[in-house]
Amino acid sequence: MDAQAIPTLGDIQRLNAILLAVVGLVLLFVASPAASISCFVGGAFVIANLFVLGWLGRLVIAAAAHGVQSRLSVIAIPLKLLLLVGLIYLAFAKTGIDGVGFGVGVSTQLVAVLVETARASVRRRRLAI
Repeated sequence: MDAQAIPTLGDIQRLNAILLAVVGLVLLFVASPAASISCFVGGAFVIANLFVLGWLGRLVIAAAAHGVQSRLSVIAIPLKLLLLVGLIYLAFAKTGIDGVGFGVGVSTQLVAVLVETARASVRRRRLAI
């Protein structure tokens, strides 16, 4: 499969950051400053999560390519997920984050993935012609 047909993590992260900035500013003017800040916090969580997931994925693949199979590489990604859930719990429990704003910020990544996948599909069709 052609490399242009697959969206990269960088493309997704860049679009996610743009969407997050736009949506955060819209929430600031339409809803409240608390919703806007919560949106930025939610977006920051998913951006950091995807960054760490990509880093851990490359680390696990590199270890497997060298024939090294460690127990840590098997449990690294589930541990990252557990750590992320714990940090989100602490953020909600200790700071009073607005849940709707946080959810909107988190959802920007889903939108970024869908848009980048659609763009990659269009690129693939253009290259096929």
